[in-house]
Amino acid sequence: MKPKKNSPLLKQLIILLLIALPYKALCQESNDYTTVKTATEAVKIPGKWQILNTTADSGQTYLKNNDGVVIAVARNLMKAYPFYKNTATAFEQVSLFYQWDSDYYKEQKFNVSKIKENATLGYIIWKYNDKKLDTIFLFGASKTEFLNLLVYTKLWEEKEKIAFLENLFELNQ
Repeated sequence: MKPKKNSPLLKQLIILLLIALPYKALCQESNDYTTVKTATEAVKIPGKWQILNTTADSGQTYLKNNDGVVIAVARNLMKAYPFYKNTATAFEQVSLFYQWDSDYYKEQKFNVSKIKENATLGYIIWKYNDKKLDTIFLFGASKTEFLNLLVYTKLWEEKEKIAFLENLFELNQ
């Protein structure tokens, strides 16, 4: 049976197509992302990355791309950390996290320095040098969680590493 030009069925089909097609196009997962399950919520990473391993104590999942760039991602509840203060703001929690973790690397005799912080967006970017290469971190707040991101590579300049981390944080906030 062929619907007439002004039939209700034809109108419904057209409306359905006009709604469904753009929704399907916008909601399709791009092949240009890698998704990593974490302790609390998945992290979406631009590009193709191969999972290397996940450390049990920090929950960090290490990944490597085809160029050899190594990154790590973790998402953990703030209240799971020993320095957590339930009265602190999200950025204060991030500052406590930075202080706690950077103190550990200082105790290991690594050079540690804060690169950048953004209290409005809720993150700190910092690095330590393992006597071979800088590891650059972004510690950020996302709701009641810490988003812990790092880049370790000789292939990118520091500003490229920072831009990657900021983009990754914004994508997963």
